[in-house]
Amino acid sequence: MNYKKTITKLSIKDFKRRYPDLDVTKLMPKKPPSLENVNLEGKEMTQLDINPVSLSIICGTVLGDSNLSIGKNYKNARIQNRHSTRQTDWFMWKALCALRPFLEESSITFQLPDGEQKKSEKLPGETLGKWKLSTRVHEELTKLRNIIAPNNKKTVERSWLNHMNDYFLMALWLDDGSLSKGRQGVISVNNMPFSEAETLASYITTVWGVCCKASIVESKATKTNIEPVEITITDQDNLEKLLRIIAPIVPVESMLYKVCFCPLDSSRQQRWASELKTLVREEWHDTLEKYLAYELAIQEKSNDSEPSDSEEDIVQKY
Repeated sequence: MNYKKTITKLSIKDFKRRYPDLDVTKLMPKKPPSLENVNLEGKEMTQLDINPVSLSIICGTVLGDSNLSIGKNYKNARIQNRHSTRQTDWFMWKALCALRPFLEESSITFQLPDGEQKKSEKLPGETLGKWKLSTRVHEELTKLRNIIAPNNKKTVERSWLNHMNDYFLMALWLDDGSLSKGRQGVISVNNMPFSEAETLASYITTVWGVCCKASIVESKATKTNIEPVEITITDQDNLEKLLRIIAPIVPVESMLYKVCFCPLDSSRQQRWASELKTLVREEWHDTLEKYLAYELAIQEKSNDSEPSDSEEDIVQKY
C-alpha cells in the first residue's frame, strides 16, 4: 500500500472511531417555519430518492466549491470536491455520512499539497495536503443535477431553494461562512453571478428570517474573477439568528469555531457565550471555551498591524 493510500485508510478509520454513528437517517432536519403551510408536493425535488439531510448538504456544498456534473462519455452525474486536510473531520462527515449512498471504495483520496498550500508551514506532526471526493455516478445525482446545475452550470433558483432544510444553511456556512477578523458574518460566494447571489440572499432573508444582502467586493477582484460576490449578514442580531439555526447541528467538534461569534460589546459577548453552551453538545464545551477565548484574544489585538490567523490555522491550534 502506497503512502497516499495509507494516509487515506488511517484517516477514515480514525474518523469512524471518533464518530461511530454516521447514520444520516437518524438526523432530524428542520424546515423553515415560514414554509410550513406551503404545498411543495409534486415538485421535481420531492421526486428525488435522496435523504432530505443529504439533499440539503449536497445543495449547500455545491453552491461552494463542489461540482455536480456529468463528465465526458458518462451518462450520469457525480459529485466532486476537495478540502484541505485542516478540515478533515468536516470533509469526512460530509462524505461518510451525508454522501454515503453515493460512495465507492475509491471515492476518497489523499493528495499532496499544491498551489498556495505548498507554501504553508506545517505544524508539528501534521500531514498537510488535500482530500479529494469523487462519488460514483448515480441516476439520482443526475436528476438533481438537472434541477440545480442544468448543462453542468450551477443555478440558484427559489423553486429548489424552497425544499431546503436547516442542514443547507449549515453546509453553506461551514463551507463558505466567515467569522474571521474584519469579516463578521459573511458568506463568500465568489464565482456566483450577482443576480443569483441576490436570489440566495433574498431566500435566506424572507424564508429563514436572517436579513442579509449580496454585494460585489471589488477589493477581492482577480484576473479570473473580476466581480467576486459575498453575502453579508446585516447586523449582529441577524448573525445570532443564523448561528442559532446552525450551532445545534454542527456535526464535528473541530468546526465549532464557525459559530464562535465574539462581539465587541462585553455584555453581549458574555450573553452569547452562555447561550452558545445551550446550543452545542455538552461534551464539546471545553473546546468551545478554547475557541471563544482564542477569538477574544484575536479581537483584543484588532488594532495591531499583525494579520490575524486564517481559519485553517485556528482549526489546527485546537
